[in-house]
Amino acid sequence: MIKAAVVGASGYIGGELIRLLWEHPEAEITALVSRRYEGEKVHRVHPNLRGLNLRFTGPKELDADVIFLSVPHGTSMRIIDDYAGSSKVIDMSADFRVPLELYREYYGEHLRPELLEEFVYGLPELHRDEIRRAELIANPGCNSTAVILALHPFRDLVDEATVDLKVGSSAGGRKGGLPRMHPERSNAVRVYRTHHHRHEAEILNETGVRAHLTVHSVDLVRGLMATMYLRIESDRREIYRRLLGYLKEPFVRIVKDRRGIQRLPDPKYLIGSNFVDIGFECDENNGRVILFSALDNLMKGGAGQAVQNMNLTFSLEETTGLRRLPIYPV
Repeated sequence: MIKAAVVGASGYIGGELIRLLWEHPEAEITALVSRRYEGEKVHRVHPNLRGLNLRFTGPKELDADVIFLSVPHGTSMRIIDDYAGSSKVIDMSADFRVPLELYREYYGEHLRPELLEEFVYGLPELHRDEIRRAELIANPGCNSTAVILALHPFRDLVDEATVDLKVGSSAGGRKGGLPRMHPERSNAVRVYRTHHHRHEAEILNETGVRAHLTVHSVDLVRGLMATMYLRIESDRREIYRRLLGYLKEPFVRIVKDRRGIQRLPDPKYLIGSNFVDIGFECDENNGRVILFSALDNLMKGGAGQAVQNMNLTFSLEETTGLRRLPIYPV
């Protein structure tokens, strides 16, 4: 069994990691670290996990083969020495996802720049072989996962894209404040970030495409929808052919139907699963291709992808513990 520990286990991603690891046939949870809730029963923070008889612990020496760092951005680089070396590390933050130049452009100065090249970017569809050999893995962001997987097949045709992102409230974590209160958050379509979103760095690094993201917070708890506009002179058959390169990927589905409830990607039909759905439409009158990509930000955009990376680095079948279908209706 793989001994697994979660540092920062009280957040939404941490809760999903607990759920997935508890059900995983090859994993055993050995520690759930939370400074704030040390000693508390897990279900008092994650009510859906009632009955597991687990408690949060404080920071300590962990008995683990793999440690998930589910901590805020800027924290992993401060605590990495406490965990790297003795265990494999899968970091959920943005601290080790991009080279130093891009990090400085989008985040500022880095405290541990010498470690950046030691981390493998944990997007299995693009870096599967590297992940299998990795000791340190930087789990991608939810927005960047959706956009990179859609844009990557077209990276030789465009160098720029306009991206409209709509994300649910869980993407921001459990931070409080007036904007997060239900009366303010409900029934809203709020511009969260107009430009220069930090996930642009990951997209540029992985695809070579400079994607200009505008992010909206919408009235969803879970889920993410990315709409990408590309200037491409290409026909439908060619676009579809390029996307069919994902045909053998276990967690990528191409969605483009003429009939039925779901004709193009929609996060409603992905909740609770590790799938990402990608679709497209051709705007031939204006010489554009419109790509659509949807996922559950806490699964393929977070904990699910982290477990997928764990499976790869421990030479397990990639889909182990992740075969569940989406929940419907939600």
